[in-house]
Amino acid sequence: MSKNDNKRAPISQRHLIASAVSLALASWTSVGIAAEASDSNKSSVQLGNISVKGQADSYKVDHTSSPKNTAPLLDTPQTINVIPEKLYREQGARNLTDVLKNTPGISFEAGENGFSTNSNNFSLRGFDTSGNIFVDGSRDNGSYSRDVFNTEQVEVVKGPAADNGRGGAGGYINLVTKTPGLSEFVSGGVSYGFDDYNSEPRKRGTLDTNQVLNESTAVRFNLMLENSGVAGREEAEKDSWGLAPSVAFGLNTDTRAIFAYEHLEQNDRPDWGVPAAMVHGMKGNSPYSPTTSGADRDNFFGLTSDYDDTTADSFLARFEHDLSDGLTISNQTRWSRVDRQARFTVPTGYTPATQLVNTQTQFYDRVNTTLTNMTNLSAQFATGSIKHSLATGLELTREKSESDRFGTQNRTPTSIFDPNEDRDGPINLPATQTSDVKVDTVALYVYDTLEFNEQWQLTGGLRLENYKVQIDSETAAGAPIDVDGYDDTEFTVGGKLGLVYKPAKNGSIYAAYGVSTQPPGSYLSGSDISRTGENAFPGFVEGADPVEIHGYELGTKWDFFDNRLSTAAALFYTEKKDVPITGADTVGGPVSLKGHGKQIVKGLELSASGKITDAWDVYGGIVFMDSERKHSAYLDQVRKNANPADYGDVDRTSGDELAFTPKMTASLWTTYRLPVGLTLGGGLQHSDSSYLGRPDNANRIIPNGKYGKLPSYTIFNAMASYAVTENVDVRLNIENLTDEEYATSSNWAGTRVFLGNPRTYLVSADFRF
Repeated sequence: MSKNDNKRAPISQRHLIASAVSLALASWTSVGIAAEASDSNKSSVQLGNISVKGQADSYKVDHTSSPKNTAPLLDTPQTINVIPEKLYREQGARNLTDVLKNTPGISFEAGENGFSTNSNNFSLRGFDTSGNIFVDGSRDNGSYSRDVFNTEQVEVVKGPAADNGRGGAGGYINLVTKTPGLSEFVSGGVSYGFDDYNSEPRKRGTLDTNQVLNESTAVRFNLMLENSGVAGREEAEKDSWGLAPSVAFGLNTDTRAIFAYEHLEQNDRPDWGVPAAMVHGMKGNSPYSPTTSGADRDNFFGLTSDYDDTTADSFLARFEHDLSDGLTISNQTRWSRVDRQARFTVPTGYTPATQLVNTQTQFYDRVNTTLTNMTNLSAQFATGSIKHSLATGLELTREKSESDRFGTQNRTPTSIFDPNEDRDGPINLPATQTSDVKVDTVALYVYDTLEFNEQWQLTGGLRLENYKVQIDSETAAGAPIDVDGYDDTEFTVGGKLGLVYKPAKNGSIYAAYGVSTQPPGSYLSGSDISRTGENAFPGFVEGADPVEIHGYELGTKWDFFDNRLSTAAALFYTEKKDVPITGADTVGGPVSLKGHGKQIVKGLELSASGKITDAWDVYGGIVFMDSERKHSAYLDQVRKNANPADYGDVDRTSGDELAFTPKMTASLWTTYRLPVGLTLGGGLQHSDSSYLGRPDNANRIIPNGKYGKLPSYTIFNAMASYAVTENVDVRLNIENLTDEEYATSSNWAGTRVFLGNPRTYLVSADFRF
């Protein structure tokens, strides 16, 4: 395939991929149904107050880090994918976006609400999840690239869950940071990445050291330095550094304390994609054009004066005390501040007659501050013959966002074949508006797993939350505009309940229900906050009630091969109710709330993680999904009156699929260690095509097909590593073996796309002493 071709996988190929992954996962779940799980090979690594047990040096994880998950993953009635550091270290992943490619059901955004975003924003099972990212159980706000140099594992909890408060319908993400333990080591690595295009090489180094000061005190220090380009893209740069010191007292005693700090700085020249006209299969406002043939995929349409600078700081203090055997109280305070300022130039269209690309400069200036205090009591006890594993607590959170808001500036068009990155100088538009958003929450929760006997368990919980949001929106001179003075308080109830049947020690079958809410005014992680006017608050509807989300899941989980391999299969049904729909009674008339609709996503997910043999590791999953909007003909009519151009000749959108929700996604990663010190590995990533349009949380609705689809893609990756000594490994990763040119995301109207990496090489050396 030439580098300028972007062909969708044939239908037979996509079916083959689905069949291969499905049969592999099904075969793993069909082996050893009656086998008994063994705990003899378990090892334990301390993560604060949670003992996360899993196979040593394995992809399999048996527990999440949250005390609210009161049962091991095998017996938890919910789909949870835990991605361990071992896995993404082998792949050379650098940030959260790279890591999340290992879980199916993820799709990335490039500006679905109008403002330009990148892969920092994403959807899970069809629903926007950008505002549901947590670090150590505390909400982490802001739209920015999250590096994983200080991350032990990434937990992907799927389906509506009120575990940590307000939540989206798709689920939430939790990053578990590294903290000290009582084993000494010095580890790290250096890597060098390159490709066949005119991109700058990718250079990165990390250090992770843990030192024991005495029998109960340890310190840990993580360091990251990076000076990189962007794979397959000219001019773009990613320069960052970070450090994370932490200290723990009282390890292996009844009273423990952990203090941790993290600082991350990123100073990038951002890449914001290419015109959609360069990609086969695109049919939007800038459809594929044969006149782009010959345009290099690495052409950069931004400016050398563009920048994207982020400074992120966080501090964590955690205290734990064992009151008695089976009774522990803990308190955690986490403070974080994210300051991101950016000026970036994006392609906005292409004119075939002139072969020129139109571009526009946009701005982002925002500071997010979050302070969370969480007190939890965990207890294991019995009432009669019923065993309990209970967690209850109180959470207090204050979240603030302060933003300057700017207009946009059209820039000089440039050639699609030879773009001039110095065609315009830097521009500094003054902020014309500001916005401040403040959210205060107070929550009480209780979760419990009741074990009635060896076969039957009931796991569930309840969260009561008082949510208060205030929005100030003003001109630069201080005059109120649009939603200024918005003040709303909501009391919400969320939770989940699941019945588990265990036909054998190594397996479970479950049925579960969960409910959560999404109150109005949650604009702390959205990308549009630096826009002017009401555009800064996409999805805001005056007077709307909280959106209610209901999830149903029927599944089974089995551990095989002496408890080394974890497998799961789940049918899920998620319904997002009371979705506000605005409209106008006449074309051009005033727009207001007219009614409510539903959004539904249902499907099947299969997954496997762990060891098939001592030498063979696997981590993979596949999701089949169907999505649908449901609302009345009246609501379609008033919506069409409000935005006639969105609908065109279409009258009904009820029954349409949600935008950027592919019917099937799959990921697979597997390695095999040979006895000569050589490890071979590889995998694939696949996504079906998906409709372009506005996302689930937007007011505007775009009919399916108006702007076509984001084409499907399949890429294959390979890895080989060699143990030079007992302490040093060298590794070669090759991403996108076939050098397929494909788009990972598009803006809502198909004007521009982000290209996935071309065939890319990464040479690494890892050490551990």
